[in-house]
Amino acid sequence: MKKCFLVVLCAVLVFFVAGCSKKNQVTCTGTMSESGEEFKAEVVAEFDKDDKLVDATVVEDLGSKEKADQFCSLYKAFVPADQGIEVSCSGSKVTIKGYAKLDSDKEDSMIGKTKEEFIKAIEEESEGKITCK
Repeated sequence: MKKCFLVVLCAVLVFFVAGCSKKNQVTCTGTMSESGEEFKAEVVAEFDKDDKLVDATVVEDLGSKEKADQFCSLYKAFVPADQGIEVSCSGSKVTIKGYAKLDSDKEDSMIGKTKEEFIKAIEEESEGKITCK
């Protein structure tokens, strides 16, 4: 009886700990277009315990290394480094870490938006081409 109780207790603890450590995030994916060129985009947004946006990372798959290098150079030229935003390239992908901090000093900043507000903004901005889960 004690062994059965200990096994059940351990199972409950593992389930509880695993459930509590789950990150509060939303992933948005879809296909966008820029200058007539389509590319895949993924946005992973992280929220605090109150469902307020803390940060987001964007990964764009532009289909070729040449296009990714062009976009990467463009982003690096226009994204202020002092805002804590990191732009990197790998193959055909461009990754922007700290995307939510972009324009954080402006009225239309994403920082602090609720999960619902963030999802609505992303889906409206992409004209329904990106959906969030």
